[in-house]
Amino acid sequence: QGKSEFLIASLHLCGNTGTYVDSPRHRFRAGTDLAGLPLERLADLPVVVADVTGIGRPIDPDALPDTDLRGTAVLLRTDFSRHWGTDRYFSANPYLTAAASRRLVEGGPALVGIDSLNIDDIADLSRPAHTSLLGAGIPICEHMTNLASLSSRAERLHAVPIAWVGGATFPVRAYVIAQD
Repeated sequence: QGKSEFLIASLHLCGNTGTYVDSPRHRFRAGTDLAGLPLERLADLPVVVADVTGIGRPIDPDALPDTDLRGTAVLLRTDFSRHWGTDRYFSANPYLTAAASRRLVEGGPALVGIDSLNIDDIADLSRPAHTSLLGAGIPICEHMTNLASLSSRAERLHAVPIAWVGGATFPVRAYVIAQD
């Protein structure tokens, strides 16, 4: 009587688990950490879907949308997430070329996401997409799913990790809200 019961749990995981956001600190030791990312780069972002399903790999600048990207969440729809849970998911992933990454940086999106294992070619250890985007302060959301369900209606993305001081990457529950 008069007692309450609460479950207090601890969590131990890799920051690159499930769908997650990379902060600039992921690539650059002195880069902005998760706690320093402004919410304006993570929440309530207008969505621009780049349907690159027919491109395969690599994704070149010509495949990117020719529209105003400033302040948007550019989501690269490859449909590669259909391979999740198979060996195929961990090889031959669709990825942005260095030139495509630079074009995105020039466009000024708030965030770039992809429904693939990695935004870079995993065989290229220089990681040009991570280097360009994170170097410009643009967070990356990887391992996204269900991008095929997005329509042409006005939609807004939310993909906010915890504000972890010193943290470089962390899982998010990325979701899109359709605007009426």
